[in-house]
Amino acid sequence: MQPTQAVKQTPPYFWGNTSVPKPPPVAGYEVCRNLMGDCSIPRLERMVDSGLQKLKSIFEAINEPSTSTTTHCPVVNLRLSPELQEWRIDQQHNGWILPSKGNGLARVPEKVVGLLNARDWPEPLLTRAALFGSGLFNMLCGAYDAHTLYSNYCVDMIFYWEHAYHHVFPDFVKTLEQAIHDPQALVTPGGRDRRTAAGLALRYTREKTSLEEQYVTQLSGKVARVNRDQALPLWICESSIWQCGVEAIARGFDCAATAHDLLQSVSLTDIVDVGSDSLNSELLNALLNTADVCDEGVITEEKLRRVYDACAYNSARMLTERWSDPCARLTMVLYPWHILNGRHNFLRRALLGYPKARKIYTCQQEADFGETFDSEYRTTRFSRPLQNPCNGHVYCDHVQQHLQSWSDTSLSTLWWFLSPAVLQYAASGSIDEEMEQHLVEQLSVTIATTYSKGLVSEMSWLIAHACQHALQVNYLFEAAMFGSLLDDGNLQGKLDRG
Repeated sequence: MQPTQAVKQTPPYFWGNTSVPKPPPVAGYEVCRNLMGDCSIPRLERMVDSGLQKLKSIFEAINEPSTSTTTHCPVVNLRLSPELQEWRIDQQHNGWILPSKGNGLARVPEKVVGLLNARDWPEPLLTRAALFGSGLFNMLCGAYDAHTLYSNYCVDMIFYWEHAYHHVFPDFVKTLEQAIHDPQALVTPGGRDRRTAAGLALRYTREKTSLEEQYVTQLSGKVARVNRDQALPLWICESSIWQCGVEAIARGFDCAATAHDLLQSVSLTDIVDVGSDSLNSELLNALLNTADVCDEGVITEEKLRRVYDACAYNSARMLTERWSDPCARLTMVLYPWHILNGRHNFLRRALLGYPKARKIYTCQQEADFGETFDSEYRTTRFSRPLQNPCNGHVYCDHVQQHLQSWSDTSLSTLWWFLSPAVLQYAASGSIDEEMEQHLVEQLSVTIATTYSKGLVSEMSWLIAHACQHALQVNYLFEAAMFGSLLDDGNLQGKLDRG
C-alpha cells in the first residue's frame, strides 16, 4: 500500500523507497543537541545509565529522613491548593467524578481488524491501546517493507511492559523478543540501531517497574524533584519507544529535533494524568516534577496553566512545521490514543475539566524546551509567535484548504471525529457513556478506513493539526488536565497497571 502525496512534505519511508531526500537541518533545540552529542549507541547507553541512576536515587530517598528544605528534597509531598481542593470536593459532590484509569485491554472493533487484515496478529497487538498507539505510529511512519513494519510494531510493544501486558498475555514476551532479534528487520536501514536501542529501552522499563513494585505502598501523594539536566535523559527513557528515534537519526533526521520530539511525547502523556498521578504511585510526571510545583509542593491552577503552556509551546513547531518527521508522528498520535486507549478516558476527562479550560482563542506560540524551562526546571514564561498559524476556527483556514483539495470524504469524517465532535461533547456539560462509546467506535473505524485507502500523509497532517488545536486552540488537553483532578482515587497507593 503506497501512500498518496497530496500533502507536500518530506515523503514517508515506505516499501524500500531509498530515494527519500535527506531531511533539511533543523535550527534550535540546543539543550537536546548537547544531551545527544554524536547520537552513538555508547552515548545512548550512558544516557540510560544516567536515567536509571537518577531513578534509583529518587526511590532510595523515600526511606531517608529529610534534613533539607523542600527546595532540595529529591522527593516532595504534593497537595492541591485550597481553591482546587474546594473545587474538587464541590464537583465530586455533584457527581462529577473521574473513574480510575482503565486497564487498556479492550480489543479493537472487528471492522478495524478486517480493514487492516490483522486477524492473524497476536492478541497483545489487537488491543485499542496497542493498535492506536505503537501500531498507528508505525503505520503512519512506514518501513522498509511490510514485514519490517509489523516487526517494528512488535518491537515498540515495549511501551506496554509498563502496562503489565507481560502478565496478561502469554505470548507477549515471545512476540517482543522475536521482533528485537528479527534477522530480516535487522539489516534494513537503521534496523539494527533501532533494535539495539530497544534492548536499552526494555532494560530501563523493567528496572523502573521493579522499583515501583518494591516501593508501591510508599509512593502515593509524592513526586520526584528533578532539574532540567536530570529531566532530559529521564524523559527520553520514559518515552519507552525512543528506539524509533534512534532509527530516524540513523536515516538522517536531525538528532536534537528527534530528541525534542521524544521529550514532548512524555509531556503529552502526562498532561492528562496530572490529577491521577498525584494520587497514584507515580513519582514521575513531566508537569508535576517542575520546580514550579515542587518548590512548595502545592498544585495551583496558575502553576498548572504555566507549565501546560510551556509544554504546548514546546510541541508547536513539531506539530506544524515538522509533522512528517518520524518522532513527530509518534507524539501527535498520542492525541487520538488518549481518546481510544481504554485507559485515559480522554472524552470524560475533557468533559469534566472543560469548565476550567480557556475558551477564548488568542494566538499560538512556540519555544524550545531549553527556552521554556531554566536549569532548575522552572518555567521561564518565554515564547514567540508561531509562524503561519491557523485562524483558530473549528474548521480553521488550514483545515478547510486541505479538505477542499482532497476528494476523499473519509478525511472530512476523520477531522470531525478528531476535533469538532470531541469539542462538542466536552462542551455539552452532560456525561453520556453511549456517546463516548459511539465517538470511540467511529474514530477507530475512520482511522482504519482512511489508512486502508493509503491516505497516510493526509491523515498524518490532520492528526497533527487536531493535536495542535487541542493544545492551543480549543484547549481540550487543558480541559483533560483539569478533569484528571477529579480522579476517584481508587488507585491510591497502587500501580495503574493493566
